[in-house]
Amino acid sequence: MKSFGRFTTVILTVLFLTASFVSAQKLKPEEIVAKHLESLGTAEARAAVKSQMAIGDAKVTFVSQKNMAAQGRVVMASSGPKNFFGLQLNAMDYPGEKFSYNGTKTNISALMNGKRSVFGDFVDANEMAVRESLLGGALVSSWAMNDIASKKVKLGSGTKKLDGKEYYTVNYNPKGGSDFDITLFFEKDTFRHARTEYKRTKSGGIGTNPNQSSQITQNVLKVTETYSDFRDEKGLMLPHVYKLNYSETGQGGSIEIEWEYNLNEFAFNQPMDEKTFDINAK
Repeated sequence: MKSFGRFTTVILTVLFLTASFVSAQKLKPEEIVAKHLESLGTAEARAAVKSQMAIGDAKVTFVSQKNMAAQGRVVMASSGPKNFFGLQLNAMDYPGEKFSYNGTKTNISALMNGKRSVFGDFVDANEMAVRESLLGGALVSSWAMNDIASKKVKLGSGTKKLDGKEYYTVNYNPKGGSDFDITLFFEKDTFRHARTEYKRTKSGGIGTNPNQSSQITQNVLKVTETYSDFRDEKGLMLPHVYKLNYSETGQGGSIEIEWEYNLNEFAFNQPMDEKTFDINAK
């Protein structure tokens, strides 16, 4: 009888642990978001931030072109729903980037030749990422996760392993849809936002015959944001290293560029000129 009792106890323990494990794996997206917000700071600390600014060193590496890396400075500013991103570099053919959202309209700067960069084209095609404050994550005061309910987005959740580490994932489908599949990654132990992926796949088209069609490749565009080196800033646990990777492959070849921002200055609730959020303002 004692053996039977021990056996029953073992079985019940295993079932309990299994049930707990399965439950942990099936967190609803709203639960993941809520735990993520707790990881940023207390509700009071988050609510106290009305505007936010992050400044730091920037480095751009042209992975596919093998060009010399460009260096400079980056500024990210936000106030309410308004955002500004400014990048200044020491490269003649790529002096930097600017885009802004003034609460109603997104503006994106052109380069010296009058054309946008590939990243500028991405922002233009995925303007929702700026309007809804996805781009930049918690480095933006109006970070999309702060108020999911008002955005009326469809969310899905799951888990995914990257480089041997498993993350909770939230699939973000904005109202009206998007050409991009958007996935946010959260660390399992801390619920910090570690990564966002934007991916768009387009068919290469149909050839004039079956043999030609088989030679036409798909066009895959992927932009990845990664966040690391989390440290406290005025009661908020914010990333101090922010990386962007742009890659595109297709019939015309491939291109890959990486931006790395090491943020070393933060400011909160500072007065900001409205022109800050309109790069076309005079």
